Amino acid sequence: MSEAQFRPIKVLDIDVCRPMNDVQMLDPISGERYGGVFCLVRRMGRPVSTMEFAFDGDVLTTVDLRARIAEHKAVQNSALQHDAPLPKKEGPFASVVIATRNRAESLARCLDSLLVQTYEPFDIVVVDNAPSDRQTADLIATRYARGKAVRYVREDVPGLGRAHNAGLADISSELALFTDDDVIVDPNWVAAMAANFDRAGRVGCVTGLILPAELDTRAQFWTERHGGFGKGFARKVFDLAGNRPSGSLFPFTAGQFGSGANMAFRTEALRQIGGFDSALGAGTLARGGDDLASFYAVVQAGFQLVYEPRALVWHHHRRGEDGMRRQAFGYGMGLGAYLTKVVVDDPPAALQLARAMPAGIAHMAGPTSPKNQRLPGDYPGTLIWRERLGIAAGVPNYLRSRYAASRRPTSGVARPENGQDVYAKGGSTAMRPTVPILLYHSVDTDCAPAYRRWMMTPEELDQHMKVLVEGGFRPVTISALATIFREHRPVPPRTVAITFDDGLCDFLTGAMPVLERYGFAATLYVVSGFVGKTSEWLAACGEGERRMLDWNELRGLACEGIEIGAHTVNHPQLDILSAVEAAREILDSKLALEHGLKRQVHSFAYPHGYSSRTTRALVRGAGFQSACRVRHALTSTTEDPFTLSRIVMTSEVGPADLRRLLTQPVLPVAPPADRLAATGWRMFRRFQHITHASG
Repeated sequence: MSEAQFRPIKVLDIDVCRPMNDVQMLDPISGERYGGVFCLVRRMGRPVSTMEFAFDGDVLTTVDLRARIAEHKAVQNSALQHDAPLPKKEGPFASVVIATRNRAESLARCLDSLLVQTYEPFDIVVVDNAPSDRQTADLIATRYARGKAVRYVREDVPGLGRAHNAGLADISSELALFTDDDVIVDPNWVAAMAANFDRAGRVGCVTGLILPAELDTRAQFWTERHGGFGKGFARKVFDLAGNRPSGSLFPFTAGQFGSGANMAFRTEALRQIGGFDSALGAGTLARGGDDLASFYAVVQAGFQLVYEPRALVWHHHRRGEDGMRRQAFGYGMGLGAYLTKVVVDDPPAALQLARAMPAGIAHMAGPTSPKNQRLPGDYPGTLIWRERLGIAAGVPNYLRSRYAASRRPTSGVARPENGQDVYAKGGSTAMRPTVPILLYHSVDTDCAPAYRRWMMTPEELDQHMKVLVEGGFRPVTISALATIFREHRPVPPRTVAITFDDGLCDFLTGAMPVLERYGFAATLYVVSGFVGKTSEWLAACGEGERRMLDWNELRGLACEGIEIGAHTVNHPQLDILSAVEAAREILDSKLALEHGLKRQVHSFAYPHGYSSRTTRALVRGAGFQSACRVRHALTSTTEDPFTLSRIVMTSEVGPADLRRLLTQPVLPVAPPADRLAATGWRMFRRFQHITHASG
């Protein structure tokens, strides 16, 4: 199989405990005869070995195949192996994340293999990374839309690490499995992955066996021999304690752990290490290394990493030789970039890495090293040198990629540790899950022209709620969201909060029927000094006589699951009041609401959205647990709980606008014109207040 005249190799999957058939050695499409066999041998479904042999004939008979298997020592020794049965339904919920770009045909092949898994509790997230067309989106919308647990997420910034983080931010399952769009997964793949995660949480990552789906071209054969995707057929455990491999290269040779086309993580462990480095991976200047960095980080964080050969995928290697030079260079660059990240993130590791350098050089360049021994005789020497040059190029390219990633908005959130926010080192890997908090005011059918922008009709609100339903969003109250943030729990995917300001009576007559129709929770912020009265502070825009909710109505809403929060006593601009006046507005509103509702009030909203460092401290000191401001941004788990960002929903925001807002990964703080106007308005208010006070 290493002759100058390459002939395709037949890939077989044989179980010695099941009936076998004769194998036709002619390609049914081209009519070309295969020149050899690459055979995976299983015993009772478990992969136990591979065999490679030349064969020059039209038919490989069952007798011949069984005879060759019988002579294979690894197959005979495998009879002594006993594995625990794989789970089918009893196990943790898992999510499979597949990052893809412009490869709808191969993606469909992968998805079809996932939809026949033996393990049931799992779903699939497809992350479309910087696509140039709509083929992937259309594929998911048509072929996998009905009755299948396949979701579509778009990430417009290229980079495999970033795409994986976008998928991670979308899931709330206990396990996160990752594979590529050019693989076919074994029916037991999800089950084999799930079987290795212990309840104690010691196992943070599981990798699996990767075998070639076809070896039709010389390039595919070279890739298989060079890549060494298969890591053997024995289950292995790696950690920093009693499961350390011998030699000085551990744990830097993360390639011995597995590959990114076949990996799974306990979601908590992956979030604890900050997810994937968005400066690494295909599509970035670094070209690779995202999987190696995550394996290294999981082990360094004290978790175990398990290699499980029963977790099998079949990978379609690249068919053409023309891309081999670029691919070899990319392999090397990914390795160099990953090692650069290790040193940049943890400078003391540089000394340990330097001590391991001689062994690393011997592994890369030594003629007797396992890496070079497995290369076929016709493997071009230029590809070997391209890989070595790539390692050197990985150093500056990672630094460039890291700088570029740090200047882009990040997606998702890093798991907090010991009560503090954890940002992945270098900044580019910090994942910050974001939650949209929507702010409404009045829901009615009639109002003064000057107030129309702040009023929605019940029909318009209903259209907004339909957008949330169609997008799979799950509304929670502000206090529930603040509790998730405070206790550092993972934010469930597609979480949203719906809020209403002021406590107008039309919340009961206009908004509540719509919320009840959809079963949605909401938070209502009430101006306590006007309960049972009218909205006198709105007289300037012609709505000073709009009726406010009374105490009986507020208590009834609270019993229906609506959270009641405080919105001061008189709806002033808190940031221009004296500290004494602001404290009275804040604390008295809390006391009044708690007395009238006969229950505690935990959340506060700044009138007009205006706050300052002093007012935030006063809100915290009054005993509130969270507070909302107005800001054109999604709120993040890393935000101060007393500056939760809300996006104002006006009558000008149609369903399409809301849908676009909810699906874009990051919102700017505000459009430039709005920011300029807000700055000017703030200066004018303060000048006006000072002038009024001095007069």
